[in-house]
Amino acid sequence: MAIKNYHEFITSTHPLYAKYYEDWQLAVRSYYGGQTYRDGKYLKAYASDYSTSAETINTYDLDEYDNVVGVRKVKAYEANSPQDANSGVDLSNYYQEKVANVPVFPYTRLYISEYNAMLFRVPPQRTLPDTPEVNAFLNNADGDQNSLNEFMSQVDTFTSAMGVVWVSCIKPTDSPYPKWRMHKPTDVTNWSYRYTTSGDLVLDRIVIRIATDENAEIFQVISDEHIDTIFVAIDPDEDIMVPEGAEYIEGDDDYDGYHRIRQPNELGTASIVRPVYQSTPIKNGIGHTPIFDIASIQKSVYSLAGEQYSAVSYGLHPVNICDEETFNRNGSSVGAEPGSLIIVGNSLDGQPNYTYEFTSPDLSSLSEIRTIMDQQIDKMNQVAMIRSEDLIKASRSGAQIEQYDSKLEAFIRKKATSMENAEYNLWNIWFAWMGQTMPEDFSISYNRLYNQKGLENEIKEMNTLIDAYTRYSEVFNDETEFTAMQYSTVAEAEAEANRLGGTGTHSHEQEDGTIIYMPFTTHEEYELRLEMSTGQDMTEAPAFKQKLKEKLQYRLNQLIDSTYTNNSL
Repeated sequence: MAIKNYHEFITSTHPLYAKYYEDWQLAVRSYYGGQTYRDGKYLKAYASDYSTSAETINTYDLDEYDNVVGVRKVKAYEANSPQDANSGVDLSNYYQEKVANVPVFPYTRLYISEYNAMLFRVPPQRTLPDTPEVNAFLNNADGDQNSLNEFMSQVDTFTSAMGVVWVSCIKPTDSPYPKWRMHKPTDVTNWSYRYTTSGDLVLDRIVIRIATDENAEIFQVISDEHIDTIFVAIDPDEDIMVPEGAEYIEGDDDYDGYHRIRQPNELGTASIVRPVYQSTPIKNGIGHTPIFDIASIQKSVYSLAGEQYSAVSYGLHPVNICDEETFNRNGSSVGAEPGSLIIVGNSLDGQPNYTYEFTSPDLSSLSEIRTIMDQQIDKMNQVAMIRSEDLIKASRSGAQIEQYDSKLEAFIRKKATSMENAEYNLWNIWFAWMGQTMPEDFSISYNRLYNQKGLENEIKEMNTLIDAYTRYSEVFNDETEFTAMQYSTVAEAEAEANRLGGTGTHSHEQEDGTIIYMPFTTHEEYELRLEMSTGQDMTEAPAFKQKLKEKLQYRLNQLIDSTYTNNSL
């Protein structure tokens, strides 16, 4: 790749990155809430907000006898640092006051936490080899002392928030095993895919911003051939600190120079970084999540809360309108707060010779704003598929509530499937770094039941399948079915033949190459001996029945392993 094109790929961004960046920022700020959300400045700003000072408080100077001898106006403002707080400088206008005081309702975090709690209600079940490297990885998957379950919980949290995260699986040179790293889509600035000769779509190269400060940005560029760490100075004329051994790549008139640490990609594929999607991706590198819509509604609720704050600020704190003479008598400072003192002229005829009036805006809009906020909160619950008390009351029947539950259960199942597929692919890369093949008995299963009722429904579904097959057999089968027994040794098969009054064995080779043994020298003799021992016509159970049995047994084992009882033993 030409150096110029390489530099452009690093420093430019993917077109979809710019398109979805604000959605990602809103979603993740909505999840964090607090000051991180306020920094987004999502409240509506009016021209008067910037021209109006922040809240003004009258402070009274008292003498030794507690008599008021002076009035001072003090502006309350939010300081951004201890230095600002002690500087005595007025930092704030009314918009900044609103941002500091309007509460942030963290609906997005509540929904995401609810989804995550459902998926990790019980730990994922994994069948893995018992080796020191695997056990160490399970306890510290990312090098930050997060266990694998903690790491995957974070992956699920941010895929719920942002639709997609990227996870890299790279073996550091000084580590005995590979580490997984999560990268938010806001940090994956550029990427490209290509088709192989076999028609498969694979990741060609990717740029990940791994650190930034006031002096430099640090990127990781991964391709089939190399894993590069790039140090780009914010100011090309300033020197930056780089690790020993970093190579300096000279710039020219079209691009600035940068430092690079290059290591070969031992696996020969850029797919050591994989996207993990919330559900079906919109495009490569872009995932969909209902949180996008929920965060937009939350922003609207937050904005309405700002309107409430303004209405209360202006409506419950009236303005004092007075005549010019009274204003001048009070040193050009007439308060409207309870307890304010106003000096007026003497009355000559017993009638007031001053004019002032307390006025405030109409507050009837507050109830309308509250109604709109309640409607939008209900809409968020519907989008999130979370049952609210009002939704339950409004439901016409238990079937309608069950329909809501079914949608949420399907959503959790899809999340579980997505996490299983992602982890399977990442383990495949992990074993490749270790020079090993994926174990044949490897398995990973995430919880698919969002509550205990879901477990009851699944068992009920299994019973329905069994009852349906039993009814089918009663109607269409005239003979008694049996399941041919298979043994791993000749001795076991011979013992079964002896039990049925005969001798001999025969064998079959399975698809994986293993040999299994069965009683008697032929299958027909085995079936005949069973008829003789039972006095009934016998026929071997069809493959469908065996398949049904195996699938039910496999799922029951998963349910047993994932129950509260099993995990509390």
